[in-house]
Amino acid sequence: MQKLFIGIVAILALLCGVFFHASQQFDFVTLDGKKYQWQDFGGELTVVNYFAEWCAPCLKEVPELNAFNQWAAQQENVRLFAVSYDDLADEKLREIQQKYNMEFALLLPSQTKLIPIDKPAYLPATYVIMPDGTTSPPLLGEQTADKLIATIEQLQQAL
Repeated sequence: MQKLFIGIVAILALLCGVFFHASQQFDFVTLDGKKYQWQDFGGELTVVNYFAEWCAPCLKEVPELNAFNQWAAQQENVRLFAVSYDDLADEKLREIQQKYNMEFALLLPSQTKLIPIDKPAYLPATYVIMPDGTTSPPLLGEQTADKLIATIEQLQQAL
């Protein structure tokens, strides 16, 4: 009986360890604490925008990104994330989000292990990660919601 009990406890401990390990696997975390892996977005188009507070065109496009994000939230397979070009502390990133009324998800630099895009040479830069993991050429400069929607619709037709 004692061997059976020890065996059950060992199996439960193993299962707890497996579940804990799986819960700690992520590629990035958003400012609101959500953890993601890129594989979670299979079949989706993921828009990634690089910005910096010192980049005037980046800040000018925020209302357009907010409008695009509202549109994307109504789609089944489109997401928007923004990445700070600068390695900022979480609190500083939160201040920037509030100050410039960014209504879209921001990635935490301290909790981002993998972004399938190299840091751009110019800002603002916006990329679309396709369902198969490939990345579109960068859309450089200020983007409008209409231009981003048209780009997404064009890419969706090509799929």
